[in-house]
Amino acid sequence: MRRLPDWRRLNWLGAATFVGALALWEVAIHIGLLSFEYLPPPSKVFLGLNELISSGELQENLTHTLTAAISGWLLAAVAGVALGALLALFRPMWRYSMATVEALRALPIVAFVPVAVVLFGFTQQMEIVVAFYAGLWPILLNTYAGMRSLDTRLTEVGHVLGLSAAAVFWKLRLPAATSFIMVGLRLGLAISLILTLVAEMVGNPSGLGFALIQKGQSLQPEQMFAYVVVIGLCGIVLNGVLMALARVLFRGQMAAAGDSA
Repeated sequence: MRRLPDWRRLNWLGAATFVGALALWEVAIHIGLLSFEYLPPPSKVFLGLNELISSGELQENLTHTLTAAISGWLLAAVAGVALGALLALFRPMWRYSMATVEALRALPIVAFVPVAVVLFGFTQQMEIVVAFYAGLWPILLNTYAGMRSLDTRLTEVGHVLGLSAAAVFWKLRLPAATSFIMVGLRLGLAISLILTLVAEMVGNPSGLGFALIQKGQSLQPEQMFAYVVVIGLCGIVLNGVLMALARVLFRGQMAAAGDSA
């Protein structure tokens, strides 16, 4: 089957619904249907966004947050895939570490933020550590599940063909786990971004999270909502970039990952 161009695969109905909701929001405020004192219409939010861009404040905060979130996520991706593969391939390792993994992943990630603040202070290093810890678990567990999903009959066929353990890993197990790993990477990226924002809201005087709280406390709703919009767009763009890279690198193996997420 021929693949549709990217613009044909967009959810145009969903986009139209979103635009319609913005129009209704604008109209409802102007006619007084929505009369919250600090709820600006989309047109004023756009003006607030333009002010942030003109002053350079948005670019500075955006760079800070994305640097911390992506750095932590990349570290989590390397560690999560490596540890997940080791736990899946070496059963004794899983048996002896299972209790520790289950206990750590059950810990609410938000509870780790104060610990990181005490250890590292209000620094970007603290945000990277939080992003790493947040993104590690979905990547590790999805990698483990993917590695264990290989049909035992395929493994037996590999042994019959004389494939070494390394060849079985690279030619059978890793391709079978690709869709699982990508789901873990996507979840890990989203969670890393969210926890980076939470860490900034706690008190680090930099980044999108801190700016969002600051604008709310200073009663600047237009710029506060502008930051909300930017944060939402960050999640959408990062996910889109990750999936585009995955399609280039893994091509036909990504259908399952797109469906699963």
